Amino acid sequence: MDSVGRARGRGRANLFNLTGQTDVNPRPGAFANAAAAVSSFSATSSASSVLTSTTPTEKQPPTSTGTSYEPVSSTTKSTIDKPRRGNAPVIMSAPRGKGVEHLVSDLATLSTGDRQTGSGRGTPWSNIGLPKTKPSHIDDKRGVSGDPISIVANYIRILSKPAWQLFQYHIDFNPEEMVVQRKMRREMVLQHKQILKDVAFDGTTLYSFEYIGDERTFECQHTVTGDPVEMRLRLAAKNSPDSPNFFHLANLIVRKLLELSGLRLIGRNYYQFDRKVDLERYRLTLFPGFLTNVNIYEGSLMINVDLSHKVLNKTTVFNRLQDIFTQFVDFKRAQDEATKELVGQIVLTTYNSKTYKIDEIAWDKSPNYTFKKRDGTDETLVKYYYDRYQLKIEDTTQPLLISKPSKKDRRAGQTGPLMLIPELCCVTGISDVMRSDFQFMKELATHTHIGPMSRFEKLTEFCHDIQNNQEAKDELKKWEISIDTGLVEFDGRLLESEQILYANRSIRYKHDEADWSREGRSLKHISCKNLKNWIVFYPSSLRELGDELINALYQVCVPFGMEVEYPTV
Repeated sequence: MDSVGRARGRGRANLFNLTGQTDVNPRPGAFANAAAAVSSFSATSSASSVLTSTTPTEKQPPTSTGTSYEPVSSTTKSTIDKPRRGNAPVIMSAPRGKGVEHLVSDLATLSTGDRQTGSGRGTPWSNIGLPKTKPSHIDDKRGVSGDPISIVANYIRILSKPAWQLFQYHIDFNPEEMVVQRKMRREMVLQHKQILKDVAFDGTTLYSFEYIGDERTFECQHTVTGDPVEMRLRLAAKNSPDSPNFFHLANLIVRKLLELSGLRLIGRNYYQFDRKVDLERYRLTLFPGFLTNVNIYEGSLMINVDLSHKVLNKTTVFNRLQDIFTQFVDFKRAQDEATKELVGQIVLTTYNSKTYKIDEIAWDKSPNYTFKKRDGTDETLVKYYYDRYQLKIEDTTQPLLISKPSKKDRRAGQTGPLMLIPELCCVTGISDVMRSDFQFMKELATHTHIGPMSRFEKLTEFCHDIQNNQEAKDELKKWEISIDTGLVEFDGRLLESEQILYANRSIRYKHDEADWSREGRSLKHISCKNLKNWIVFYPSSLRELGDELINALYQVCVPFGMEVEYPTV
C-alpha cells in the first residue's frame, strides 16, 4: 500500500497503486450419536486494510424477560487479518486517476433543496459542516514531494440522490416470542404486500413511500404453525433524503443489492455460496463475500466495500465433546478437559446463524430442562426447539452450554442466561492445533490474503455484477438512486523511504518492503526504560519454563540498551 488515509465515517479503506507491475462415534459418558451440523467463523481477509468496517447493528427484540433460552441478540465481529510485514506494494497499469478534486463535492449539491418534502429526526446531514482536515491558512492539503501515481480506492460513488418523502414505521409483533427471526418477520410483512409495497424492512424499522397511517394493526398468520399474529405499525418519522436516516436506508438498499446478486447472508455479511472453496482435509468450507457501509467520505456519498471470508466448520460442539470423552477414561477428568477447551469459545447456532460465547457448561442440565414461558406455562427445551425451529434433539442426555447476556442483551431486557444445545452449536475459529499446522495456515492464506491486484479485480467484478443484474437495476430505479460503474480513482504520491534513527546509527528500509524489524533487533534505542524491580510468579513444577522466560527477556532487551536485573522469583 503506497498511501493510506483515514476517511470520514466508518469503513475500511484500501488504496491500490496503479503505476507499474508486481505482485508477487463411540458413545462417551452420557452421550449418544448426533447428526453433524455446519458452523462458521469469520476470518475477514484484509491484507491492506486500515480501517475496520462496521455495518448498522440489526436490532432484535428480546423473546422474553428473565430467564430465556432463545438467542435474542448477538454481535458478530469479523476477525481482520493483520497485514503481513514484508509485503511489497502491488503496482499495476491503469488509466490515470481523475484527480482528488473530483472526489470532493459540496454537500449542498447533494441536497434536494426543498426541506418541506420531509422532516427526519435530528440535523439533516446536508447541513452538517465538513470536518476540518487542514489549517485555515492552507488552500490545498495536498503536498508536492514524491512521484505522482494513480490510485484506486475501495469505494463506489453514489452519483445521484433521490427527491422523495419517506415514511418510517416501527413494527411490533404480538405475541413477540413467536416471531423472533428476521426472515420470519419479513414473511409476515409480505403477507400484506398489497398495502406494504415498495418498502425496505430491517426486522424492526420499515420504510415506505406510501402513508399507511399514524398507527395501524395487521392480522398475520405464523408461517410455520399458522397461529394468528398481530403486527402493529407506528409512524416514527417522515424523512427526506436530507435526513440522517438516509444512511440507514442506503445501507439496507445496498444489502438488498447483494441479496439480488445471488449472495447469501451469514451473520451480518453476504457471501458467494456458488464460489465456495472446500478444504476437505480440515473439514472446512471457505466462502468469499463482501462487507459494505454507506457514508460520506471526502465530501461525497459513497459505498465502502471490502472483501470478507467466512469459514464454515462442520464440527458441532457435541461432536467435540464426544471426541474429548473418548480420550479420557475418567469422567471427571473429561469434564475438566472439555470445560478448559470450550469455555470462552465462540460458537455459532445452526438454526439462526448467530454467535455466542460459552461462559460455562451446565453438566447437571439436559435438553429436557423445563423453563417457564412468558405466558407462565412450562416447556422443555426439546419441545421449544421443535415448535420454534422444527429441530429434533437427537441426544437428550447432553449437557447445556450457558451464555451470559451481553450489555446489549441486558439493555433489551434480557437478564437471564441463554441456554444452548451443543448439538445445535458449532465450533468456530481456528483451533490451536490448526494454527500450529504450517501447511494449513499456508493453504488458508492463499485464499484469504488477497493482494491489491486480485482485490481490485474482485471489487470491480462486484460493481459489474450489480450493473448487469436486472433485478438490482430495478431496485436502484425504485429508490431513484444510481451508482458509479467502477471504483473511485484519484492521484497520489509515492514518497521516499524515511530514515530510521537509532542511538548509534541510522538505517533506511527497502521501499518495496517498508520493514526494518530485522535490522532493529540488535540496534540500541535512543531512549528506553530499564527493567530493574520486577517479579516473576510460576508454580514450582514450571521452574525451568520460568527461567527460560527470564533469560529470553534478558537476551532481547539488552541489545536495545535496557538494563535488566534479575527479578524476585
